[in-house]
Amino acid sequence: MAVIGTEWIEQRAGRRSATATWLTAMGLTSAAAFVFLPNGMAAFAMTLVAGTLLVPQLLVQSWRQYPRIFGSFAGVSLLVVGVAIMSMQATAQGWQTVDNYSRFLLLPWCAVLAFAAAPSRAWLWFGALAGVFIACAMASMEMWWGIDRAGAGANPIVFANAVLALLVLAVYCRPQNDQSWALALVIVTLVAGTAAIVMSGSRGALPGLGMLVLVAAFGKGGRTARFRLGLALLLLLVFLALLCTVPWLTTHMRLGNIQIDLMQYADGHADSALGARLQFLSLAWHAFVEHLWTGVGIDRFGTLVQQLPACRVQGPVVCTLGHAHNDLAQWSSTLGIPGLIAILALYLVPAFNFMRIIVKGRLRVPLGCAWAGLMLVVVYVLSGLTQSMFSHAMTTSLYVVLIGLLLGLALREANPATRGPERQSAR
Repeated sequence: MAVIGTEWIEQRAGRRSATATWLTAMGLTSAAAFVFLPNGMAAFAMTLVAGTLLVPQLLVQSWRQYPRIFGSFAGVSLLVVGVAIMSMQATAQGWQTVDNYSRFLLLPWCAVLAFAAAPSRAWLWFGALAGVFIACAMASMEMWWGIDRAGAGANPIVFANAVLALLVLAVYCRPQNDQSWALALVIVTLVAGTAAIVMSGSRGALPGLGMLVLVAAFGKGGRTARFRLGLALLLLLVFLALLCTVPWLTTHMRLGNIQIDLMQYADGHADSALGARLQFLSLAWHAFVEHLWTGVGIDRFGTLVQQLPACRVQGPVVCTLGHAHNDLAQWSSTLGIPGLIAILALYLVPAFNFMRIIVKGRLRVPLGCAWAGLMLVVVYVLSGLTQSMFSHAMTTSLYVVLIGLLLGLALREANPATRGPERQSAR
């Protein structure tokens, strides 16, 4: 009877584990595919909770396998949330100001669940492909309706950066064997994603797009590596030439405004896209120096903008902007040195862990979840030079969820022979 009881318990545990794996796989797909739809993250949230409730003991055992890595993610999450709460309390603001920052608590949660459930990264890849095509379709419809800059109903800059994040998954989470159909699908997805970014009129996503293509071009090395890299450079140059020579593209991407914006800023006029960003960097620096340890307060960069002389006597467009359009400037000016440490940790801790997996596993080919995670950090850093990425719910959620999921999957891919603790005991 004891043997029969033990077998029944093991079978039941195995079924729960299989269900959790299936739910997590659905979560991987929905997190990337539905991000541009209203309440697009709701499906992922439900799968995250359901998967956790099914196998809580497996999550605990998984944490014990990599306590330092998962612990580093938990430490970063607590640091960010703690800094945000302290600033909120010090400036007597409401709890709504820490909404975006509280999302970082999902970092270790997503990582542990992805490692414990161990779904295939193909689900994340499929979701990214679907998400890019949905974004391209929505952007095309907005262009058809006469909207000036496509954004799927959101901020066009945020939309472009979110598309770029999905392109990272589409390129680096593709099937291992570089099958011809998969490569063709990746190329088509890159074209669709690039078109969506162009329709958004956002220039800040272009450096990250270029970096994504160049790193992926190295492929497996060998004799064709130089050819692939040269071809990638040629394609990027052709793309840049089209942006600069085709009148509609040049106007839509506002490339001709760059020199004019610089000249106007030199004359003291900051009411332009580039002028505002340069002005904000100056504001952020002075706020950081004057309030080293506290900053001006969480989400209070807009108060600095309102103090500009031009904003006191008139209402140019620049006065309506409430973010520094640069992550380092935003966090350091509003949260002081603790905020600067927190934003650097958000970049460096995941990058270090992904790089450690790549080096330890000798993953020279830029392919797999570790490479996808590292490149996602890189494109967020590049995009964060001209946009406050973590001041918006969409880009914050994407970073937190995708980085967490990619870490868990990367740890599983680094040692495919390992199995979850519960699965081992059930054999």
